Amino acid sequence: LPKCTLHINFTLDREVNQLKQLINTLTRSIIKEEETAAELELKARVFHFGEYMGDEQDKLLESLNHKVLDVYHHCVGSQQEANLSTVQMLAIVEHQLNELLENLERVPQSKVEQVEKAKEKERRLRLREETVRLQKQLQEERLQRAQARAQAEIKKKRGRKLLCRSQPPTVKTKGTPKQKQAENDEDDEMLFFFT
Repeated sequence: LPKCTLHINFTLDREVNQLKQLINTLTRSIIKEEETAAELELKARVFHFGEYMGDEQDKLLESLNHKVLDVYHHCVGSQQEANLSTVQMLAIVEHQLNELLENLERVPQSKVEQVEKAKEKERRLRLREETVRLQKQLQEERLQRAQARAQAEIKKKRGRKLLCRSQPPTVKTKGTPKQKQAENDEDDEMLFFFT
């Protein structure tokens, strides 16, 4: 009987210690939550006393809600969002992300590298297909423009064709051979005396 009481006392002591640790943990978490609540209350007061633009804020919050909903559908894959708030959807997405990260740590590194190579190859292929599609689109646009030019009505030019101006012809005077000889003699004399 004394062994049994010792065993019971030991288990009771252990339970008491666990409960004390739980109380300490809960007390610390309560203090943290109260600090967070105080910070949020302060932010709310600042927001309320500052420039509050209700319509713009509502539009922004609605836009953020749609984006979070889109991310929620992609990550969780569930279509049940009727009763979930934006914060709840974010919490679920965060939980899902944590689970995936934990699972990723358990996967061997070689498998991770294989998957990364496959994803990179897929990305390059998608990029290549996109550039080919853009080139085809540009080629089609060029062909359409060329076809439009070919089918366009030919514009006939009216009036005289414009010609570029040229220098008027120089008039050559025909002199007698005696005049030419006299001019040459005069040039010779000028060269002789003045050079």
